[in-house]
Amino acid sequence: MAKKDNPKRVVEILPAGYVKEFPGFEDVILTFDELQTIVNSPDPNRIWHTMLSSVAGVYLITDMTNGSQYVGSASGKLGIMGRWRSYAETRHGGNIRLMALLQVEPERYKNFQYSILRTLPKSLTQTEVVGFEQKYKQKLGSRAFGLNGN
Repeated sequence: MAKKDNPKRVVEILPAGYVKEFPGFEDVILTFDELQTIVNSPDPNRIWHTMLSSVAGVYLITDMTNGSQYVGSASGKLGIMGRWRSYAETRHGGNIRLMALLQVEPERYKNFQYSILRTLPKSLTQTEVVGFEQKYKQKLGSRAFGLNGN
């Protein structure tokens, strides 16, 4: 008896470099590899670029190796996308403690996870956005027990 073919219907073909559907700001959790792919593949991830560029905000980088946290903020024309682009490109975004950590363990960035704590209007000044960042650093203890040096 001949085996019957059971063809599958193609529902969707995703472009090369596509990471995943944008889940909404509150549910954004990205690995470093996902973040880097989103940044480096803007066309297949255009919704990510549009959404993350549309808001300022406070974000969290968690070192999944030991749970250490870094709280940062993003403001300006490109919002969160602009700030996260610097992490994708440099792995440390210019942050002193992250740079020091990567000096000792250059591959550690592969264990970083990126999430959004709070979105803010891009119309806020950098000083106002940093004020929200400072509150989250205090709430999460990221200066005393984490990766924030300021």
